[in-house]
Amino acid sequence: ANPPTANLPTGNGTLLPPVTGTGIDLLNVNRSFGAWQQGSTFYLEDASKSMFNPTASTMPGDPVGVIVTLNALNTSPQNQNFDYTIFTAGSTNFSGSSTGNGAKAVSTHWNSIKSFDYFKNTFNRNSIDGVGGNILAFFNVAEDNGTSMENAFWNGAAMWYGNGGSTFKELARGLDVGGHEMTHGVVEKTANLVYQNESGALNESFADIFGAMIDRDDWKMGEDVMQPGASPNGALRDLSNPHNGDVTNGSWWQAQHVNEQYTGTGDNGGVHINSGIPNY
Repeated sequence: ANPPTANLPTGNGTLLPPVTGTGIDLLNVNRSFGAWQQGSTFYLEDASKSMFNPTASTMPGDPVGVIVTLNALNTSPQNQNFDYTIFTAGSTNFSGSSTGNGAKAVSTHWNSIKSFDYFKNTFNRNSIDGVGGNILAFFNVAEDNGTSMENAFWNGAAMWYGNGGSTFKELARGLDVGGHEMTHGVVEKTANLVYQNESGALNESFADIFGAMIDRDDWKMGEDVMQPGASPNGALRDLSNPHNGDVTNGSWWQAQHVNEQYTGTGDNGGVHINSGIPNY
């Protein structure tokens, strides 16, 4: 089900052109992106993409074909008290500094935009769902017990980023992390690979491969979100080296060849282990 929309601003039906926003992200890079102005408030809502349907939209609260970034206010979507708000600013500058909610919001927004752009420009795919559906992304997502979430995921309706902890930094730092998770949405809407055994490993591998195509710096996954010393090679996974420096065949190790394929029942039949084979 889609997240609730009751607390989104209604808007007055007046459609102004999208504006260009700027902001410093969690990597301390100044980004430029689409945003929306309603009166004196600027919304982290990109209506500049080809999928935007202005005639069907009441902006900013009831849009069709936008990329929108929301603050989950350190609540969990698993709880009844889950709450959120669209991230806003008083000007086109959405950060003001490289720390705090502004930076997390900008990184979250940037990941969604770059993922949309990749699938649109490379495959002419119209959004994650292929039919111009909104891309929603939440930051400041907590565990259901209120603690910081060391995870990021796509749940079929939206992208969700935790703030990390002892193993991970803020998950929105990773463009490849966001690209990986949003690719799960593309897989779901296309091949719909069963998340078990070999089909599940292919599901994970496609998410890694497209994540590496969206974030083209290297063949590593998650190198920008790891805490120092948390993994042997400073990355969550490495497509070019699935063993990832883990000589103990531990949690950072993946199979590189079918002669190393995991055949047990853990990890849904090894979906995160055996994805190293097609990755390589």
